[in-house]
Amino acid sequence: MRLAQEGASVAILARGAERLAETLALLRPLGGADRCLAVQADVRIPESVAAAFDQVRARFGGFDIVVSNAGSHFGAAIEDTSVEQWRLMLDTHAGGSFLVSQQAFREWKRRGTGGQLVFVTSKSAVAATPKATAYSAAKAAQLHLGRCLAEEGGPFGIRVNMVLPDGVIRGTGIFTPEQRINAAKRHGVAPEQLEDFYRQRNALKVSITPEEVAKAVLFLCCDDSAVINGAALTVDGGVVGGYVR
Repeated sequence: MRLAQEGASVAILARGAERLAETLALLRPLGGADRCLAVQADVRIPESVAAAFDQVRARFGGFDIVVSNAGSHFGAAIEDTSVEQWRLMLDTHAGGSFLVSQQAFREWKRRGTGGQLVFVTSKSAVAATPKATAYSAAKAAQLHLGRCLAEEGGPFGIRVNMVLPDGVIRGTGIFTPEQRINAAKRHGVAPEQLEDFYRQRNALKVSITPEEVAKAVLFLCCDDSAVINGAALTVDGGVVGGYVR
């Protein structure tokens, strides 16, 4: 929505038809029906990603910005983490960004125009997080994938940067009621206290919202950040464990 407000034509990709329809209804007033597209896709499946990008090309002729922000969350002690849950985290975060990046690089190298690629990863990519090992390891892999691609894409004018949010609750599909209960249990607070817990653990004592994350994405996609590449921009109010080092 933030990119659409700045005049971009926007294609949104997701698994769920209902959330796609809801978001498409919010996008249309910002840019008109001809400037937005919703495509059902699963970033874990190569054929699904390729087909989705083909639809984007058919509609818009190509693309200049790609934001890889598909996410899922699972938190448990290592002995309670199944192989399936481990693979789900890696396939969604690292694997999904890998497949999306392949499509982006092929398009931009073919056109010779460069492009902007942004991964929405997590504070957990740099902060060791007990009882969320699969999630954190997958986010760390996603982060380093972005750094490697920044090196690989730079000579072609392709910039790759990462946004590392923390504690985004409102508007996210990651915190289902069950996950909210599990997260609260891990932190030793009641579920209704979870947002305040995240707020109190950062230096600014602020809640992190989707709008704040979107501002960071916009910055990394625009000319104001033209010489920034391979950066990890934290959007967390200042969490010591999330400081990049």
